[in-house]
Amino acid sequence: MNDFGEIYNLNEMAIYLKISISELRKLVREQQIPCFRIGNRIKFNIKEVSSWIEKQKNIEIKKSYIFLNQDYML
Repeated sequence: MNDFGEIYNLNEMAIYLKISISELRKLVREQQIPCFRIGNRIKFNIKEVSSWIEKQKNIEIKKSYIFLNQDYML
């Protein structure tokens, strides 16, 4: 077994994230989600995507905290 994790294709990742393929393509195009290419095929390392998801959650928590604190100070 390797440390790379599972590799998903575009369709599998869209299902995993519960988003449309077009929305996933947009994230890829805007370089907002970790991915790589093999030829012209887009691939995703599930470990990297899981880490990216956790970072996104932390960013949203921080934004919420800042928003709530600003609202409180008004």
